[in-house]
Amino acid sequence: MKKLVIALVIVVGLLVAADFGGAAIAEYQVSKKVAEQMRLRENPEVRINGFPFLTQVIAGNYRDVQLAADAVQAGPFNEVGIEADLHGAKVSTSELIAGTADRITVDELVGRVKLRASDVARLIGIQDLTIDPATKDALADDDGSLSAADEQLAAGTDRTKAVVQLDGTVNIAGSDNKVRVIAVLSLVGGTMQIEPRKLELNNSTFGAIELPPIFEKSVLDQFSTTLDPGVLPFEVEPTGVRAERGALVVEGVATDVTISGDGVTTE
Repeated sequence: MKKLVIALVIVVGLLVAADFGGAAIAEYQVSKKVAEQMRLRENPEVRINGFPFLTQVIAGNYRDVQLAADAVQAGPFNEVGIEADLHGAKVSTSELIAGTADRITVDELVGRVKLRASDVARLIGIQDLTIDPATKDALADDDGSLSAADEQLAAGTDRTKAVVQLDGTVNIAGSDNKVRVIAVLSLVGGTMQIEPRKLELNNSTFGAIELPPIFEKSVLDQFSTTLDPGVLPFEVEPTGVRAERGALVVEGVATDVTISGDGVTTE
């Protein structure tokens, strides 16, 4: 019995090793193919989720594949984050093992591009810019009320708009001041538009103060801009925007996608 238990442990260990070894081969092949298609200088990080992996290999159907590439240069941006989630990715097992796989079909593909705060800060000229999702009541008046349009924004029902919080340092009348701007981020024709709506000034000497309207408009205008993130991974059509800590995000979803050396097609 003891010998049988030891044998079973060895067999299980070999299967686990084969599982992760097979995953590494598949991840490399997918990474290489994606780098070619997206013309990346380096292969992106690829993670194939789901265990046991060998059952996915046998079926040639991978339930969840995640791709990520950081610090990609795109247009005026130097630190673009590119991510994609492939659900139901199918590829020939024999071609995958041989390293000749030239076609991947995907049931659903979620692509996103992240514009880092450092890139946005450089383009709009705001020192030490930080980006965060805004609270649901960020656009509320002093009495806590919201307009009908802002209530819809707060509810998050429109994926093409999001409320964001931008903090940074600006020069006002010759002195540097920390400011917080609440803005509406919109997806317009594939670009991101930032529309500043509210300003909070925190002066180290006087605390929170209100600026005269002419100065307030001047500060808000510095945060107003249009950002073009370029195409999404695999040419997915952008359908929504949002903010996360440190980045503005545009993303989209496509179904029945084919990735090959000739490009990407959808049905």
